[in-house]
Amino acid sequence: MAPLMSKDTRKVYARRIKGFWDEFSHNRIGFFGLALLSVYVVMAIFAPWLTPYDPLASTRVAESYAAPAWLKVFPQYANKPDTMEVVPKWTLTQAAGFEDKISAGKTVAGTIEMTRDAKTVDIEFTSSFNYPYLDSPQRYIAKFQWSVSNITNLYWAAELLITPPSGNTTRIWYQTNTKTPLSLGVEQDSYNYWLLQKEIGDPRATNLAQQIFSNPVSGDYHFTFHAVFVPDPPDSENTKAAFEFRNFMFFIPGLVHGILGADFLGTDVLSQVIYGSRISLAIGLMAAAISVSIGVLVGIVSGYLGGAVDEITMRIVDILLCLPFLPLLLTLVRLFGKNVFYIVLFIALFGWLGLARVVRSQILYLRETTFVECAVASGASKQYVMLKHLLPNIVPVALASLVLSVPGAVLTEAGLSFLGFGDPRVPTWGKMLNYAFGHGAFENFAWWWALPPGLAITFLSLSFVFMGFAIDEIVNPRLRRRR
Repeated sequence: MAPLMSKDTRKVYARRIKGFWDEFSHNRIGFFGLALLSVYVVMAIFAPWLTPYDPLASTRVAESYAAPAWLKVFPQYANKPDTMEVVPKWTLTQAAGFEDKISAGKTVAGTIEMTRDAKTVDIEFTSSFNYPYLDSPQRYIAKFQWSVSNITNLYWAAELLITPPSGNTTRIWYQTNTKTPLSLGVEQDSYNYWLLQKEIGDPRATNLAQQIFSNPVSGDYHFTFHAVFVPDPPDSENTKAAFEFRNFMFFIPGLVHGILGADFLGTDVLSQVIYGSRISLAIGLMAAAISVSIGVLVGIVSGYLGGAVDEITMRIVDILLCLPFLPLLLTLVRLFGKNVFYIVLFIALFGWLGLARVVRSQILYLRETTFVECAVASGASKQYVMLKHLLPNIVPVALASLVLSVPGAVLTEAGLSFLGFGDPRVPTWGKMLNYAFGHGAFENFAWWWALPPGLAITFLSLSFVFMGFAIDEIVNPRLRRRR
């Protein structure tokens, strides 16, 4: 099989590429744009390693509107709590009738031995953690799982208590049941109204965290899990039941968090910015590549063939240029669905019109040149002339247009997402701005939420604009600087 290009042709292209790079690397604006783009590429590729949070899965990593942690250098933020995930080790303190027990580490397990002599089995185990901050958190979430098998002839009751440094014990979970198999996954937060009324007795109380984390706030806090099992009937035969308590976590959302804080859902803002670079780069590059390809193809075919083909294609371009772009784009997205693929396709379908006219004007000039006339006189087909002679002369214009088209695609996608027409399944900078505008970022002065996505869009667009100007200056002799 013959090679696609000869050795001499490869040398020519290699020399041209090297010469282009030499010109580009000495252009300060273009090189700065390339360096800036490299930062975004690194963010997009290494997003899972640059941040520990998945913005779609980790929806509560801090308190709503949590400020960036570095603001703690200012006095008003110095004592604000960071996010805490307490996973303590438990110690059995009361276990009469509790045999084969495992009490080391995060799991407490064993066998409940119920006899006629022992009317009840009382199990209690404790743990503690240190809360080092002077300001109270706004909420907490307690999670754990526990199970008891072979419990058909037992009554049971269980509770989870917390004792702050002040010594005022508060029940943060309580449940009773009768003679039913038990396998529960518990998630209890500080806004449980029933417990609020039972523990505080004030109808105006809204949050157990305000009761627990009161003065003094900092210090050691103690957990106690207490469960009681009673036979039914009381004189029943021996009963054995397997007990297990596992996966306990006490989560305190921080009032300060990370480098860029949190949004209204407590989601990490930095992770959204980093993951958003993937979508913006993908949409910008794909939409620009498709639109430039269509524009080059239409421009070459229309300019070289002329006649009816040229007339029809140019009238189609004129009609499409007269249509209102944004309302039509919103309508198409509404009809076909909020999907990244459709958004890329629609942006590309309206992005080739100007390039097609530029390429056509270049082709009208090139088809009258001597080398094209010689190729036609030598018997070259129209496809060969367009592919081998006209297309290589259009590549510099297409390359500059490709680079300059990316910012437009990125801004269009951001505008669609800001208006609520973006894909809700992916994190994008436009969606971040939409949520910030609609969910109180400005009312709560959460500038760390609204400002980063806007700056990310700005600098990404600038990187391509700088590169586009540099490329245009290199490939267009009229714009070259005198050296």
